[in-house]
Amino acid sequence: MPFSEEMDNNITVDLGGDEVEVFDPDVRCGYGKCKPRWLQKLNNSKLLLAVLCTFTTVQGFVLNGVNNVNTSTLERRFQLPSSRVGTISSAYDFAAAIAGVLTSFYGSRRHKARWLSLSAVSFGAGSLTMALPHFVTGLYEWGDSINNTCSYNQSQGVCKEDGLQNYLYVLILGQCLHGLGGAILYTVGVGLIDDSVPSNRSPLYLGILYGFALLGPGIGYIVGGQFLNIYVDFDRVDLASIMMTPTDPRWVGAWWLGFVLSCGLFWIIAIPLFAFGAELPSARSVRDTRISQTYKDDGKFQKGYENEAISIRALPAALCRLLRNPTYVCITFAGATEAIVTSGMATFLPKFIQNQYNLSSGYAAILTGVVVVPGAAGGNFVGGLVCRCMRLKVKGMTRFSFIGCLVTVLSFSILFLSCEQYKVAGINHYYSNSSVDELSLTSSCNAECSCKTEFYEPVCDSSGVRYFSACYAGCSSSVTSGKVFSNCSCVAVQPEQNISMVTTETCQTNCNLVYVFLPVLFIAVFFTFLPSTPTDSAIMRCIHDGDRTFGMGVKWFIIRMCGSVPGPILFGAITDATCTLWSEKCGEKTSCWLYTNDILARNYFLLIIGVKTFSFVFFLLSHLLYVAPKSDIEHVLNKQEVHKNIISNHSLVTDNGGIISEGNITHHI
Repeated sequence: MPFSEEMDNNITVDLGGDEVEVFDPDVRCGYGKCKPRWLQKLNNSKLLLAVLCTFTTVQGFVLNGVNNVNTSTLERRFQLPSSRVGTISSAYDFAAAIAGVLTSFYGSRRHKARWLSLSAVSFGAGSLTMALPHFVTGLYEWGDSINNTCSYNQSQGVCKEDGLQNYLYVLILGQCLHGLGGAILYTVGVGLIDDSVPSNRSPLYLGILYGFALLGPGIGYIVGGQFLNIYVDFDRVDLASIMMTPTDPRWVGAWWLGFVLSCGLFWIIAIPLFAFGAELPSARSVRDTRISQTYKDDGKFQKGYENEAISIRALPAALCRLLRNPTYVCITFAGATEAIVTSGMATFLPKFIQNQYNLSSGYAAILTGVVVVPGAAGGNFVGGLVCRCMRLKVKGMTRFSFIGCLVTVLSFSILFLSCEQYKVAGINHYYSNSSVDELSLTSSCNAECSCKTEFYEPVCDSSGVRYFSACYAGCSSSVTSGKVFSNCSCVAVQPEQNISMVTTETCQTNCNLVYVFLPVLFIAVFFTFLPSTPTDSAIMRCIHDGDRTFGMGVKWFIIRMCGSVPGPILFGAITDATCTLWSEKCGEKTSCWLYTNDILARNYFLLIIGVKTFSFVFFLLSHLLYVAPKSDIEHVLNKQEVHKNIISNHSLVTDNGGIISEGNITHHI
């Protein structure tokens, strides 16, 4: 090779203030054969971190922001109970768990940046699939409150199946494509960053990465909430004909807009990711100067291990190495138990706050985003910062984790704090003018009205009692365009008005306990996510270098299959179990209108405390069972042996920061 070509392939890398010359063209940045010299200035860990932070922000925006804001909207639009909506969230983790092990194993030994580019493409395809049901379904049918009055001659009509519930499977398919992308992002992506920066910087980089991942949901809650103020079919109907506002319980917003937006962003992100080389120029120097903290490591550098042949036959041996590491196993199962809580609460916390504190769904979503996202992002960032500032090793990281878990267990007792549940006639309050002493929507005062439960159109009387609809209140006439109903046989006559009437205005409550709940919730979320970065760093440190990406894949497989997959389904099931009023379609239950708040709080608390107890035990065992490697001196000696073998072919950085060049050893301190 001519000298000029060799110099053209040369990359100058800055590592801790010193420069390293790298001659490998595979690490150059560019597209195909187009890899100009000026572009190599961008080929560094800081730019990679910036691109991945953008990636994880958009990922958090759509998966944990838009998805969670849309939970109750999807229930209404596609007539689904909470347990089935929970399967949409679980589908992401199920697909990511299955794909994660294989992609992490092969991705750790191939072109990692291109795997990440494929991840972004898969995320974009998933978002497009999630939006698809809007474009292939008919217009949303929202009922008519003006005509929903007591009519003794009203016919129930013939019930027609619309098949809306079947679109659940399209949404699940979209989440599976998201899951394929997520499997790559959080295994190959984390491994690529850890391979490219020194050990003392890795926790900070990972903390920043996870912090941005948790900023995404905050943006998703805000933007998604604004999208829900736009009518779902604004692109297909004349909005002047829609006699509803976002405060109407029948309202369904433009849930699909967030998915269309994220699709475009994901595909844009794929472009710069594809430009990065097989690894960053700094990766070789980081790898050659890193001191092992592998569990029970004998201190011997595993020469050539990182280039182990890629084959299915190598999987069992790699898996055995991981499962024989008790610290790795305990941290992984602690993460699985934590994931039950985080995934379940992420999906249903807005609905919980809405019901416990009598708030609108939009306001509950905003409060959730304002409190949960800063708490989670702050916990991740502070966890990474503490690891770096205190220079924690594996033992210190595991100790840090179980202390944080203990604080979280105490904080979740705030779930029992709730406002008094509003009174709903026939559900938790007796009808005033009924001769039947039982709780049922249908009573003697409205038995002949032929009322329906397909649409929840609540009305309120002057005493603060709600009725499912004007029909169930026994009202026979309406005034002011259906906002006020009169001649209501189930409502007590007001002496000063000598008339029984209800209004569509929401019954007012004066409970402000939500503002006591939110600060404690912030503490609980902060300490829940505080161990995230330390535990990831501990796993990276306690397993062999060549197993790191595969180890992250196995870890996420267990966390997802044992935690994130059952989490939303469990929380959805215990939410449905407290439902006291269901919407019905053709005699079948669809979505829930009303929950028993005290039982809902009790169920959530017992599930969270039980799961958190297991988390604490696993974190404690990971600390007690960890066995540190032999002295750092032996590691340094082994590294020097490696340096001697490599020095004739490559330039590299010494442990004290100098540059070793071929044929001439010089030190620049």
